[in-house]
Amino acid sequence: MDLNIKDLDDKVGQRLREQAEAAGLSVQQYLRNELTRIAARLSPAEFTRGRKPMSRSEFEAIREQLRSIDAS
Repeated sequence: MDLNIKDLDDKVGQRLREQAEAAGLSVQQYLRNELTRIAARLSPAEFTRGRKPMSRSEFEAIREQLRSIDAS
């Protein structure tokens, strides 16, 4: 698949060039790697599809567990 992205802000393009250079990659290879990484994970919509919202009591129980972990 070939992609052509139009009207990308110059600052975004410059930042991507900097990140690619820091990684020792061409911009094309850097973006290929990043897009592959993004495609491999679930989107927020996919992640939440079919999930029921957490109840307040479930949220509070988890928060207490995290506070206990932080305290130790």
